[in-house]
Amino acid sequence: MASWGVRALQAAGLPVGVITDEDGVEVALGVPARPDLEAGLGPIGGLWTALQWARERGDDGVLLLGCDMPLVSEALLRVVLGWSDDAPAVVPLGSNGPEPLCALYRTACATAVERRLHSEDRSMRGLAQVIGAVFIGEDAVAEVVDPQIEFLNVNTVRERDRAERLLDTRRPGGAAGTPGPTILPGTKRGVP
Repeated sequence: MASWGVRALQAAGLPVGVITDEDGVEVALGVPARPDLEAGLGPIGGLWTALQWARERGDDGVLLLGCDMPLVSEALLRVVLGWSDDAPAVVPLGSNGPEPLCALYRTACATAVERRLHSEDRSMRGLAQVIGAVFIGEDAVAEVVDPQIEFLNVNTVRERDRAERLLDTRRPGGAAGTPGPTILPGTKRGVP
């Protein structure tokens, strides 16, 4: 499913990078990959690593996408990227609340992320509140995509099978749609 994410991110004009401790991802997906700077810290550790990588590259931030969210589309990516030029983070709201694993984080929030990383509360939703993220309302998200489907979280075989059926409808010759990101990319400021 990760290849769908690579294609969607590239279609949105984004350079793609992956934060993973898995061997072979770089070759399999054809994009650069890095391991977490500190293993075992969950999504916030991946975000911190990605923000450090963005700083090295001279990027303004990262568009964080969880590997278990294969249905996020190019259309939603463009909304998140264009929502606010000055917010430290932009987080869409889905039917279950904030979706901090499908959000834009600017490098300016790296220090706050690091502080949170070394605290007892590593909640991504809590982080979004603490750093003053701007939230895209569910109604605004629904104008572009179906929040019930877009943020489908895939953790079981049953969920994977459902996601694959939905992805099949997005393939050429299937129903309209765009493949969704499943990885952690870096973004250049101003890329639509």
